[in-house]
Amino acid sequence: MLQDLRKSSQGPVAKVVVGLIIVTFALFGVDSIVGSIGGDPEVATVNGEGITEAKFNRALEGKRRQILSQMGERADPDLIDAGLLRSSVLDGMINESILIQDAMNKELFVADVEVDNYIRGIDQFKVDGQFSNERMQMVLRNAGFTLKSYRDSLKSQFVLSQPRTGLIASAFVLESEQKEVVSLDRQMRTFGSATIVNRDYFDAVSILDEELDTYYQSNKSSYKKPENVDVSFIVLDKDALLAGLEIDEEKIQDLYEVEKESFVGEEERVASHILIKIDDDNSEEQALSAIQKVSERLAAGEGFESLAIELSEDEGSAGKGGDLGQSGKGVYVSDFELALYALEEGQVSEPVKTEFGYHLIKLRSVVVNDIPSFEEMKNGLMLQLKGDLADEKYAELGSQLADITYSSSDLADAAEELSLEIQTLAGVSSETTNEYFASVKVQRHLLADELVVEKNNSELIDIDETKSIVFRVNAYHEASVLPLDEVSDRIREVLRAEKATEFAVSVGQAFIARVNGGEDPVLVSKEMGLNWAESVDVKRNNVVINREVVKRVFSLSAPDSEEPKSTIGFNLADGSFAILRLDNIKASDDEITPLELYSIGNMLSDNYGAGDYRNYQVVMTELAEIERL
Repeated sequence: MLQDLRKSSQGPVAKVVVGLIIVTFALFGVDSIVGSIGGDPEVATVNGEGITEAKFNRALEGKRRQILSQMGERADPDLIDAGLLRSSVLDGMINESILIQDAMNKELFVADVEVDNYIRGIDQFKVDGQFSNERMQMVLRNAGFTLKSYRDSLKSQFVLSQPRTGLIASAFVLESEQKEVVSLDRQMRTFGSATIVNRDYFDAVSILDEELDTYYQSNKSSYKKPENVDVSFIVLDKDALLAGLEIDEEKIQDLYEVEKESFVGEEERVASHILIKIDDDNSEEQALSAIQKVSERLAAGEGFESLAIELSEDEGSAGKGGDLGQSGKGVYVSDFELALYALEEGQVSEPVKTEFGYHLIKLRSVVVNDIPSFEEMKNGLMLQLKGDLADEKYAELGSQLADITYSSSDLADAAEELSLEIQTLAGVSSETTNEYFASVKVQRHLLADELVVEKNNSELIDIDETKSIVFRVNAYHEASVLPLDEVSDRIREVLRAEKATEFAVSVGQAFIARVNGGEDPVLVSKEMGLNWAESVDVKRNNVVINREVVKRVFSLSAPDSEEPKSTIGFNLADGSFAILRLDNIKASDDEITPLELYSIGNMLSDNYGAGDYRNYQVVMTELAEIERL
């Protein structure tokens, strides 16, 4: 459309590119452009080995797709910070190159057959449980890989994992260390504590105007208003279009007739089963033998329902004669479902093995759902028609709005011709919370020279799937410091909190001085109106007591039995002040089981090994010669 032409030909990037081409032609001739195409530029070198731009771009695109996939179906690519992504991917490729070179120096390798076996075992490459070359090629193609590039990537990953696996596997922990860690983890502590909440003193402190001004003058940089603009704008809202649409009942009836002609009723099956489990008490061979005996009794004429009640080990259905009720596809595990849908009505399957054990499955009946009546479907069909019509009108209006505002000097023509409302908003900046202008997509255009200096209307910007906006800048305001009267309430709250915290600390220090001087903390607490409490045998994982207090008490050394117990104080994250006195440390009487020792040993050795691997990476990076181009 017209706005796309302007976007591509007038943008700052296009102007710079055109300028560079002109200068290059003038100074160096055509060969300077054409000759460089055949090269293979590099983005970095590691110990003299280059990382090509092509390889970097493939990795960058792969990472971008991965992030978008993790963000879900409605992922917005504009939310990805391109600079941060490039830096992250390049750092990763440099680190990988360092480790690959080290692995080659150590002559580490992985056999091709191991990589191929791994690929054939990937579930995403299987169809009905079997490896499918076509499925694999499709998945790899969608992910931007060829088979060769994917195999090479896997091979590289497997080689790189060997040093890490080796370091983790070679790490070890002494039994004495394991017991010490478990003992520390189970240790209990008895202590007294009180919390002086700063908010309790908010009303007791006052803030003078002079204090407000002094703080403001010293912290003006904290109260800056960023550069901002006053804008007028038009919003195109698909939901608003939808709400204003009316659909004739005749059209709804016509759509219903179309639905009737194309309707294929969903098939559901009513089934029963008899299960013999495979578990610790019953091997696979025993379960198969047992289910075969049940099958023989069925063949001899005994009833399926009575045998299910007698022999089935499925607690949920056995008492009901094995009845599983009525269900469609996707309810049962695949092997069970395949067997069920291969049966005719009244037929019983051969023994079927699943992860639960062996089954005999009986198909009792097949139910095909009929199309609902017109009245049942009417609302849904009406919404479908409204949605389709709203999509058409939204696309049509969007195209018209983009074209009109491209060629107009303001938004009035578009608003009048399309019966849309012009709205205004003042002081729009990077900090705005407005539902439209807080959008990353809109923010990217907000202060562009094309809008601020050249006074063009913006292009039509899709905020999401249902809203679009076009705007123009009416006035630009440079960054400025907010006046004191606009921020005085905020400063007052900051100063009030600071003074309240200082007051709480002074109260706490007075308490500490008296207790450390020999007075009883309980009596002093009552006299001062504090909340001193004794906590007995508190464990490290206690969540009832303030976690900051628990963490601090477990950092203290055992009190000296010959010295008076010391009371300390410290600030909490919320500005309150905590008082603490450690009275006793007690070891747990619980016996350490072999399983606990084994588990803690594995955890510690894994941590030690992971630490060794991180150190190995640091050393390799420090020794490498890295150049970013």
